[in-house]
Amino acid sequence: MCLMPSLLPQTCRQPPSRRSLHHVPPLTYDESFKRQGIPGLLSPDGFRIAWTDYQGSMVQKLNELTAGEPYEDAHVKQLALQFARDPMAASLFNHASMAHNNHFFFNSLSTSPLKVDRLPTLQQSLNNTFGSMETLQSTFLDTAAAMFGPGFVWLVWARNLDNPAAGAQRRGAWRILTTYLAGTPYPEAGYRQQGLDMNNNSAASYNSYMNQQPVNTVGAFGSFSQSGREQAKLPPGGTNVMPVLCVNTWEHVWLRDYGMNGKRRFLRDWWDCVDWSQVESIAPVEAKHPLEFQRG
Repeated sequence: MCLMPSLLPQTCRQPPSRRSLHHVPPLTYDESFKRQGIPGLLSPDGFRIAWTDYQGSMVQKLNELTAGEPYEDAHVKQLALQFARDPMAASLFNHASMAHNNHFFFNSLSTSPLKVDRLPTLQQSLNNTFGSMETLQSTFLDTAAAMFGPGFVWLVWARNLDNPAAGAQRRGAWRILTTYLAGTPYPEAGYRQQGLDMNNNSAASYNSYMNQQPVNTVGAFGSFSQSGREQAKLPPGGTNVMPVLCVNTWEHVWLRDYGMNGKRRFLRDWWDCVDWSQVESIAPVEAKHPLEFQRG
């Protein structure tokens, strides 16, 4: 019996308890997914690996990385934006951003997904940019299938950078955006570079790498494009890129149920399982008024 803890050797003392402020967020259909998997997409084991186990690993590491810090109870998206430009906080950014992205992916899935043709306003808006849902599907899935390495493919609403006049409708268009590894789609993060892993590099090597990057303003979304430069100046909360849907192409998501050569089949099945009512619920208002935005 430990009656005099002050006289005990250090190894006998109880370690201080540590709060776990980050948790695996509950999905709407969490219990059904655990029992039956995601209908038409993942088995119960596949869901456990891709969500329960993997998301648990991400938040456990976040709790370790943020313990005792002023930001220990910050939301994962806030953490990703806060540390995206800090090369010495690569691990914190990676785990926070991955936790956010993975949750975003699973949050668009349900036991009874609503098809996009049941949402004519959203469908018309998408058709105005891509021409047809078939074109959107083929472009999206081809982009995901062609990724040589894990990451995410996003459907985003890209707002124009210019501020609308008073009372005028803000304009924009739909775009498809890719992020590799745990990269984030939010321009507030400055389009975190994926060409150097700061987990095994230093601040000096990071600065050297960035100084060697080409000064290129071509393209709509690159880190060094004019759009990317302007959007990177936006403060958190002022984003002009609004993600509404993403697919997770990391191998641990599909390898269990689809096998080594099953990525394309996984992507086709995923598209059929998207709950478009969830997409519609988070799409910005102007994206759902197809007569009000620019086609581009």
